[in-house]
Formats: sequence, C-alpha cells, structure tokens
Amino acid sequence: MTTELPAEPAPAPYVVRFRRLPPVLMVVAGALLCGKAIRWIADAAHGGHPARIPPPLALAVASILLTAAGAVRLARARRTGGIAFAVDADGIFMVASPDGARRFPWDEVSALVLFSRRTEFVQGTVRCVGLRLHPTAPGSPERHLAEFDQAVSRHDLPLDAWDRIRRLDRRPSREGLVLAVSVHAETRGWRYRATPLARAMRAHAPGVPVVHEPSERYHDLVGWRADQEELRRILEDAELRPWC
Repeated sequence: MTTELPAEPAPAPYVVRFRRLPPVLMVVAGALLCGKAIRWIADAAHGGHPARIPPPLALAVASILLTAAGAVRLARARRTGGIAFAVDADGIFMVASPDGARRFPWDEVSALVLFSRRTEFVQGTVRCVGLRLHPTAPGSPERHLAEFDQAVSRHDLPLDAWDRIRRLDRRPSREGLVLAVSVHAETRGWRYRATPLARAMRAHAPGVPVVHEPSERYHDLVGWRADQEELRRILEDAELRPWC
C-alpha cells in the first residue's frame, strides 16, 4: 500500500495595491481650496479690488489640477481592482504608462529590472520597475533593431522619410541591450518591498533574475524606446502619404 504525499501548496502571489488615501486627500483638499479661492475672487471683485484677483485665481487653477490628478489616480486604481503590480504563477501584472494595465506571461520575460529616475523639479528620485522581454517578444530592443535595419534597407520610402530614419541611428549597444527594459512603471501611488518581491520571483520564476540598476543608467535602460516610437511614426506617415 502506497501513501501519497500531500501536494505542496502553491506559492502565494506578490500583490501591490494602489494606496487609496493620498488620492482621496488630493480630491478633498483640491475641492476645499477651490471653494476658498472662488470665495476670495468673488470678494475681491465685489469689493472693487481687481488687483487682488490674480493670487486666488492661481490658487483656484492649482486646486483644480490637484483635484483632477487625484481623480485620475482613483479611476486608474478602480480599473484594475486596485492592483498596481503583481507576481504570480501566470506572470507579471503591471500598470505602466502609457501602455496601461497588462499581464506579461513568463515565457516573454527574461529579467525584472529595478531602477530609479531622478526628478527634474524637486531633488529626489522615483523608483521604477521594468521588464526585460525576450528578444523574440514584441517590443524587445532586438525586434526594434531588426525593424530599424529593415527600414533602412527599404528602397520604396520617400527620401525625406529615409533621411529621418537615418537620423534615428542612436541604437543601443549590444552591451546596452542586455538589460534595456521594454516596459516600465513608476511607483507613483504604490510601493514595492524589494525582499518580498525577490522572494516571490524565486518562487514563481526561478530562472528570471531580479537586477538592480543605478539611476545614472536610466537613459540607457529606457531611452531607446523614443526612437522606437519615432520609427513607427515615420513608417506610418510613409505608408499613408500615397493616400493623401
């Protein structure tokens, strides 16, 4: 008589959710400030002091922008059930701008890259999570380079389109292709913890490494995608031109 061993439970997924409190506070604070600013504008107008209107008017515009930003964050979280990032047995789920929410199966992912971006207006950094896709996956740097070489060799393109393509020859080096990310998300409104994330990656995809890159490599990691988008626009314009 043989006794079957109980099956080991599947590893738990790693799920990060959008924080709800900050966008709610943004909406409430923006609405209150907007109401105050409108009242100050009305008092200045009725009191015959037009010179006092610009400051509360600027406050009203800023409060409207604050309210809109909070509402956009709430809507984004609602579309994904509040989930910003997840690692499970099926792959990686990520909300990345401008691509939106998408799931990447494990057979497309070759590395998870953790890096940061230096902010322009306030000294500091924004943490980012990026995915390095397999060379054959759509959106990989290798696919972009293949499409670029094919476009350069085409003889049916208008001369101006061919010149624009040649000016895009800022391809990443072969060394830069090793960890260049195809998609990434900035951790705005959510945060990940590196240790549990690495543990989940080892449990669900032991062959997919987790790589940490310094903020100085930000352009090397994501800069090539600007050329990718420009190449797509050039080819689309060239295809549509005969019909215009």
